[in-house]
Amino acid sequence: MKAVHCQEEICVIILLECGTNPDLMDVYSNNALHYAVYNENTLLAEKLPSHHVNTEVLNKDANTPLLLAAVCKRQQMLEFLVKKQANAHAVDRLRGTAFTPAVHYGSLGIVGILQQNITVFIQDMYGQTANNYAICGVLTSIQQQILQHKKKDT
Repeated sequence: MKAVHCQEEICVIILLECGTNPDLMDVYSNNALHYAVYNENTLLAEKLPSHHVNTEVLNKDANTPLLLAAVCKRQQMLEFLVKKQANAHAVDRLRGTAFTPAVHYGSLGIVGILQQNITVFIQDMYGQTANNYAICGVLTSIQQQILQHKKKDT
């Protein structure tokens, strides 16, 4: 995990080949994949799943690596995780999916990726959908994207 955090790619590869467990967690319950996502290190993120890293582990903030990618606006990492079959329906402690922070932070690219993979009208613990957050935040381009997606679903 420290090698991933420090982006020491060769060291990570050697450690993985020697059987190091990539699912060990730090005090924040992050595993090596959380750090690869945070640091946007695609090379390391690609190596970890082949060594059976848990893509669905929750850290102390209740974020899977995919949720962390959405919160940190790491579009390339989120796209990679979706392709690796990470659970796009995972929810954070507020019962929101990765779609909610993508809308909240105005990440159009992430919204586009996620709306192909999840139901965009899931309510969080406050009964709000991503569309509600888009309206409240005056994120009209995202709201239009969501409404176009809704029209396709009906």
